Amino acid sequence: MLKLRVIAIVSLLIVAVAVNCSSSDQVAIDEAVSPTLTTAQLATAAPTTTSTLKPVPTDTPAQNPVSDRQASHSCQALFPDREIVKAKDYIIDLERAAQEVHHDPKYWYISPTGGETRNGPKAYWHWEVISEDVSTRLPETFDTVRVGDHEMTWDDYVGYSQAVCDAIIGTGTKRQALILRDKFVHFLTDWPAHASHWEPFPYFETGPVVYQAPSPPGLEHYTKYITGAGVIIVGGDLIPNEAFLAARESVIYMTSARPEFRDILKANEVRISLFHKDRTELPEYDEPEPGGTAMTHTEATMTANANWMCYPGNWDMGGNTVIHEMVHTINHVVFEEINETYFYERIFKIGLNSIEAGLFDTTWASHRPDSQKYDAARFLGEFWAITSEGYIMDRPGFKESHDTRQWIAENDPDVYELHTQYWPTEPWEYCKGVEQFIRKTPNQLIEFITRHR
Repeated sequence: MLKLRVIAIVSLLIVAVAVNCSSSDQVAIDEAVSPTLTTAQLATAAPTTTSTLKPVPTDTPAQNPVSDRQASHSCQALFPDREIVKAKDYIIDLERAAQEVHHDPKYWYISPTGGETRNGPKAYWHWEVISEDVSTRLPETFDTVRVGDHEMTWDDYVGYSQAVCDAIIGTGTKRQALILRDKFVHFLTDWPAHASHWEPFPYFETGPVVYQAPSPPGLEHYTKYITGAGVIIVGGDLIPNEAFLAARESVIYMTSARPEFRDILKANEVRISLFHKDRTELPEYDEPEPGGTAMTHTEATMTANANWMCYPGNWDMGGNTVIHEMVHTINHVVFEEINETYFYERIFKIGLNSIEAGLFDTTWASHRPDSQKYDAARFLGEFWAITSEGYIMDRPGFKESHDTRQWIAENDPDVYELHTQYWPTEPWEYCKGVEQFIRKTPNQLIEFITRHR
């Protein structure tokens, strides 16, 4: 396989700059396989100011908190013959059912050393549980009920049950119902990024223009806003407008072969929050993560480091964190909602075959401080996202393995077939203009990097 690489002195220069900022899988991957222009080059580039941003259109849709939902049929009218259950028993049963779905190992992989990677249509299973619950059971009326360390309220039950009924008749979403179930029984809501803690951003079509962000209360950090393919992209003043345009272009291309995914992403309020150095810059997070994280059905946002993308002024030759985390997000949001068993029944078998055959590069894990924890389970957890990055970017040398469609088709045809099920087959010129830096000599690269550090 042809790899466009520069000599070791450039690699050492880059690693020396970046070695102290790595604590995630994606940064380890990029450090290991991208010894050209990495995040350190232009991380200090002057951000685009917000003074040039377009104001929010006057017809922007109003935010739609639960209290302002459109009137819909009451659950009692829809399901008049429900069984009445003691309130505490009802709550315990509902929380237990949520835990059973959360820990259902049907599509997991557990390695011989005990490592595990979880996968499967959890959102679909959760919806089956709560739709059956609300349509067949009803707790006795209560004000508050204490279960363990948590106090449940009647108002939260009403919000949850009505959200389920709204979703059943089509005036609400399954995401909202799951969020309010979690809030009612305090299921996995003890972290700040759970969507129950934040109002969603409104969605309006922007085209390729960055707008002033219509930020809900508590999210004033976000001053810039753009949308595309059903996805909201926001960030603060430090994020250049070029990063927003590049993220939007990536998401539009990724969903171009399956445009029906866009409606699902939009209905689930999928948002990408770009940050400058670490996601703790964002109001929703308090745990460090320099690369990015995916969004689940009940999470407030996906996150991505804007310096780990490739766009004019930030010619990053390696993995793309927006593409990587959006692959995970489409799995968690779209595949989970539509019960995409075709994917779940195949992906780990394909990944294991690729790892055992020595096709999928795993050397990036050795750059992590916790590399001893890595086994087949951890590699499988990143296999789909990493190989999808290579397939989508289709740039020789930007990934250590699976870097181009031709390489994937010739060397790992099973995962190539799976990629063509979901990603576009039409060519895309990822990061147009980066070629001028690929062609630079090592001395020119060193001069360029030094000038932009």
